[in-house]
Amino acid sequence: MARPRIVRGLAPALLLCGLFVSLPVSAETLEELDALSDQSADAPSGISMAQEQAKRGEYLDALATLERVLAANPKSHEARLIHAVYLCRIDDRQGGRVELAKLKKKYYSDGLLDEARAMCEPAEKG
Repeated sequence: MARPRIVRGLAPALLLCGLFVSLPVSAETLEELDALSDQSADAPSGISMAQEQAKRGEYLDALATLERVLAANPKSHEARLIHAVYLCRIDDRQGGRVELAKLKKKYYSDGLLDEARAMCEPAEKG
């Protein structure tokens, strides 16, 4: 039986929309993608997974994981802060500063937000 036309054209359409861009390159099967999605739906486990990815230098994968965490848990203050810091680490300082500007000090321990903001400042030329 032939597949419906819409299914055959779905992957290219998703690629054009950029929806596959944030998928980590380490996931190769649908089962692996499902596992990544399931793990990042829970904020603590998704944040932990992103931190492990970052420790290995896989910041783009970590950002993608955090974006999935934030899609499921948009008010996760920890995920939002880490996401902003990782943007700065991949040298998207402007993006990181924009994200940090949205965060409120009352959700973070003393000095943590200021420390994160300092990490995103451009290095002074000397």
